[in-house]
This record gives sequence, C-alpha cells and structure tokens, in this order.
Amino acid sequence: MKKLFLLILLIVSLGLITACTNGAKKSTTKQGGGTTTTRQTDGTTTTKQTKTDFWDKDGNGIPDWQEKEITLRYATWQYNNPDTITIDVLLIEAFMEKYPNINVEMQIVGEFYDWDTLFLGLLETDNLPDVFLIQRMGSFLPYNILADITDYFDNDPDTKYIFESVKNSGIYKGRRYAIPTFVYPNVWVVNLDLLDRAGINRPSYDWTVEQMTSIAKAVNDETRHIIGIFGCDWYHRIYPKVLKGKDSGWAEFGFDGNRFNFDDPVFQMALNSQRQAIEQGYCVPELSAEQLEEYYQDPAFTPTYQGMIGMWQEPTWSLKDYFDDMLFEWDIYPGPGGVTGGNTDIGGISALSEHKDAAYQLLKWMTFSEEGLLKRFELYDPELYVSGNNFPYPIVDYGIDAEGRNKIWESIPYGEVAPGFISPQFIESLKKGAIRLNKEVIGWDEVDGAVYNYFYEIRTGQNTYAALKDTIQQAADQAYQQAIEAMDERLGYR
Repeated sequence: MKKLFLLILLIVSLGLITACTNGAKKSTTKQGGGTTTTRQTDGTTTTKQTKTDFWDKDGNGIPDWQEKEITLRYATWQYNNPDTITIDVLLIEAFMEKYPNINVEMQIVGEFYDWDTLFLGLLETDNLPDVFLIQRMGSFLPYNILADITDYFDNDPDTKYIFESVKNSGIYKGRRYAIPTFVYPNVWVVNLDLLDRAGINRPSYDWTVEQMTSIAKAVNDETRHIIGIFGCDWYHRIYPKVLKGKDSGWAEFGFDGNRFNFDDPVFQMALNSQRQAIEQGYCVPELSAEQLEEYYQDPAFTPTYQGMIGMWQEPTWSLKDYFDDMLFEWDIYPGPGGVTGGNTDIGGISALSEHKDAAYQLLKWMTFSEEGLLKRFELYDPELYVSGNNFPYPIVDYGIDAEGRNKIWESIPYGEVAPGFISPQFIESLKKGAIRLNKEVIGWDEVDGAVYNYFYEIRTGQNTYAALKDTIQQAADQAYQQAIEAMDERLGYR
C-alpha cells in the first residue's frame, strides 16, 4: 500500500512540473553585440547570436559611425582658396551641425587638370583626403587610391532611388569604387526671338525630333546667315538612343554597360539624318574664322550667344558663363524625344581612410542623400563660386511624399534663370538620359578617341556610315578590350 501511494505521488508531481513548464511565459530582450536573450518566467535564459545591422554592429540602436569622435578631410577641384565660400563649404558646415561627432576639414589639392598627378603625390606622403572628386576612375584604380565601397553602397537603402542610367557606373569587375555625384546636362538652348520672327509656334517641352527639324528648317536663313542648328554631334551621340527607345538602357554612343553598339541599325538612321541636315544647310557643324569674318564681319563672332542660331546644345557648366551676353529671349529645353545628354562628376573614398563608414556618409550627403540635396538647394545662390552655379542635377528621385510633393525636384531653384530648367519633361529626360560615362567607365575615353576620326569623316561628307560601320565597330571593340586588359594587368588580374 505504501508503494502504491508513493507511485501516485510521483505521477502527480511530474504532471505539476510539466504544467508549470508549458505555462511559462517568454521574455525576449535584444542585447548588444548582435545577441538575443530569451528569458523564461521560471528564471531560465537562452541566448543566441542574431544578424546585426550593417551600420550598427553593436546593436545599441545608434550607427557606429555616430558613436566616436571622427575627423575627415574633403577635397574638390572647385575649392582652391580658403578665403572663398563655395556651396561645398556651406554643405559641410551643415553636415557637421547634424553630426557633431564628425569634424570635416576642406583639403586644398589643386585644379582639375592637375588632379591625377597631385593625388599621386598625396599618396606618396599618406596625405590623401578621405572623400574627394575623381577626374577619371581609371587613373586612380591601379594605385590603390580608391576604397572598395561596394558593401556600403549595397547596404544603403537609398541607393535604390538612383537613376538606372547611372546606377551601374563606377563599378569595375563587380566592385564599386565611385559614385556619380550629379548630372550636368547638355541642354538645348532655343532662341525664342528667332522663332517668333519666323512665325513659328514655340514648342512644348515634350517636343519631338520632327518638331526640332521643322523649326530648324523654318528658322534657317542662308541670306542673313541665321542657322537652324549649330553643332551636329547630337545626331551620333544622343539620337541613336532616341531611336532605340528612351527606356533602352543605353548611355551615349549606344553603350549598354558592356559594349558600344555602333553597328546597331539605329546608327544608320541617325547618321542619315545628320548627313541630310548638313547637306540641306539647317545644321552647321562648325564655322571657321574665315567664315565668321565673311558672315558677320568678325572672326571672333559667337553666333550662338549673339543671336544668330535657332538652337544649339551646350553643357550647363559652360553655358552659364554667357547668360549675360544673350540679349534675346531664350529658354532651356530637354532633348527632343525625351532624352537629354549630359555627363557626371564622380566621387570616392580613400583606401587609406580610417573611417570609411563615416566617409561614405559624407560622400552621400554631398551627392545623393535626400536631406543633403534639400540643404544644397536651400543654400543655392547663383553668386556662389563655381559649384553654386554649374546647375548640377540630382542622380536620384525619392518620389512623391505623403503630401503629394516631390520635395527634391520641386526645390531645384534654377527656374529663376529659365523656366525650362525645372519643367517636368526636363527632369524626366534626365532620368532617361544618354549620359557620357567617360569618368567612371574604364575604356570610354579610349573608344571615343578610336572612333572620332571616322565620325568626323561621315560628318564632313568624306565617307559614309555604311562604308565605315564595320571599321567603327571593330575599332571600338578593340579599344575597349585593350583598355580593360591593360587595367587588369595593372591590377594584377592577369
């Protein structure tokens, strides 16, 4: 009987223990160092390692680069005098106000044309700035000047807003070494006075190539030496993308990220149009000093800025110096067919920087961060030296906010110069732009040099595209491949 009582007592006890265990509630607490501790109400705990945030490896809710005193140096060829206030100076002051743990010093390096040579000197003395503009990515790669910033870029949620037209530039062998900073567009300047004089309706900003051609023909007046279009490179640099489709993904010159597609049929169509425009006289590639003397009685005459050209293409960083000379009514237009050309500046981080995570945040602030861009346009002043009046455009579109506003694009202040600068069509045409990626694509300059004379022969009527097509493509392929092979050899990949 006693044994039976003890057996029943044991069974009841085990049941109570099981009930308590099953009824225990869990309490989970995230700890520092990427661990999660689960605490039971009975006092027992279990701890397991969890995936930490890329920017917050100690898991305390604060990005690691904001938890320590840091000094960074920033360099741009647009800042060469400590007594000159540029928009970069003001932006960096705003960055330090936002992140008081980071001190940023402006480092004077030199002019654009000496940039590469000067950086090699800084490398020899371990005096590289942490963040800087890059004249050519290919000039820095072989010397271990550029940090690999792939992981920073890939773990930055805002990079998904970068335009597809420039997003994959600055990469070599699958690794990222540079970021486009801004697009500097090749705008179309339209002389509205000449259109009015010829009785032509002013086109809308979503004008077509056919409209452009009609306007050029109507404005052109050989007797008075008024020219419809001045400069004809658009036809072989940008027009092929218009014909291919603005969503094609092509950059300038038919570059698709792997190849320059000079043998695509759209180049035949584009160059036929170029030849026709030149032969019919409404597009003039250039004028010699003798022609300027004959037409305008002045060998130094500039027919564009002095009102004798219906329309022409020019980059904003060049055009801005002549606004005061243009004593006629004019406006800025996006590229016809919804594709505007342009080029970028690019920036990077020093491979020697001790604080690359913080350096990336500074680079982003100065280029494509939403807050940095809004601050830039808030600080904009056309009187600011160089970088304040070069009309840089963002490489990102963060979209419409909860109030139905595209805050960044609505903040662009260039409309005070010309309304076309801020038209929705102009903005859209930059997203679809045929961008000249010569700074961030290895081999671009070599291809440009290899094909230049062939396109010159076509433009001047010495030869035809049909006769030169295969030669052009072979020259481009060879120049591109040789540039890649040369870079691979310098980097030790071969």
